[in-house]
Amino acid sequence: MTREQAKQQIEAFFRRLGITASFFEDKNFAKAAIGESVIGFEFDEASGGLSARALIYRFRQKPKPVMLDAIFAEEKTAATGGGSLRFDNEEMSLFLERAFTEKISDEEFYDAVNRLAQASLVWSGQLLQKIAEKIHGAN
Repeated sequence: MTREQAKQQIEAFFRRLGITASFFEDKNFAKAAIGESVIGFEFDEASGGLSARALIYRFRQKPKPVMLDAIFAEEKTAATGGGSLRFDNEEMSLFLERAFTEKISDEEFYDAVNRLAQASLVWSGQLLQKIAEKIHGAN
């Protein structure tokens, strides 16, 4: 995917949300709120990939390894909206992330990002609490 194709993909997505804007003029990152979800988009020039990240949770301090292990173990059975779990050490944030390497139809892109956003809400609203209770109940 080229930078221009990624730009067009994101602009079409935002138009569907009722927002007209231009992206990637001075940076390769954009973000939006979809209801209660926060979605970030980043284009990687080197790989030609556009990634969409749906925020699940921002930790105040680095989570213990047992917590991260339990979260990533849950990924095997829980819905991810077509994405994968990612923990960003710098931001201390947990995301569902999906990479797009080719431009797809605007409708497909919107649906894929929306599924990612919906799954992030399930993770933040239900699954993290369940995992925390399981960990604390085991101690």
